[in-house]
This record gives sequence, structure tokens and C-alpha cells, in this order.
Amino acid sequence: MIAIDADVLAIYHIFKRDTRFSATLSFIQQSRGRERGVSIFGLLELCGLMATAQRPENARLLFTAYLSASDMTVIYPQIDLGSVERFWAYQNAELLKRILMGVRLGDAATIWTAESANCESLVTWNVKHYQGKTSLLTQTPSQWLESNPQVV
Repeated sequence: MIAIDADVLAIYHIFKRDTRFSATLSFIQQSRGRERGVSIFGLLELCGLMATAQRPENARLLFTAYLSASDMTVIYPQIDLGSVERFWAYQNAELLKRILMGVRLGDAATIWTAESANCESLVTWNVKHYQGKTSLLTQTPSQWLESNPQVV
């Protein structure tokens, strides 16, 4: 599965005047038909951006659309539901492990979720945030397009 970072989806849904929009749009279109997803944390981050840039109702509609989408999976991290204490201890340990590698909380949650879901790669415009901090193949949308040429 391809994990897609919130920054890519934010450009696709909100920041259409961004210079990276064309490559983002091509990536979204050409990756259709492949197993792909966004972490629940990334989706919530995207909805926060949408609520700020547009209206909170648009963010709610976007959230609902992703939850029911047939071509995009919302990815959840592996968790321990044995008890409330074990849940928080496990989650915090997994996030802290990545934070101590110099990763911010949102990126740590993205890495944890994608790794625990056995994703093969992470597509993000912030490759430098993840380099050397995950076993996932990390590429920009442009790099993904180069390594996955469209078959005509």
C-alpha cells in the first residue's frame, strides 16, 4: 500500500495554485487502481487545514468522504486494547520512539501508522522530514511518477 501524507492531499484538495499542484494531480490520477491510503492522523490534519482554509462543514464532508471512499483507505495504527493504561503506554512509546529520532509528532504518527499497516512507501512533499527515520520508501509525487511511468 502507498501511504499518502497530508501535505500531498492538502495541495490536491485546497492549495490548487501551489506550484506542485500539477505533479500532485498527476500522482493522484496515476495512482488510482493501486492500494493507497492516508493515516487517520493525516486525514485529521487535512481536515484541520480544510476547516481553516474554507469552512468547517467542508472539512466534515471531506472526512466522511474519505471514510467511505472505495479508492483510498484510512489507515489506523496497530494498538493494544488490553486496557486504557496499556493503550496509552503503547501509543506513547511508539510515538516517542520516532520523536526521539528527531521527528515531529504529526510525522511520527504518520510513520507509525504506515509502518504498522505494512505500507511499502510514503508519498510526501516533505521527504527530508522522513529520510533515515523510517524503513518506508519515501518519495515526492514527482519521484513516484518517475519511478511508475504511465503505461499507454
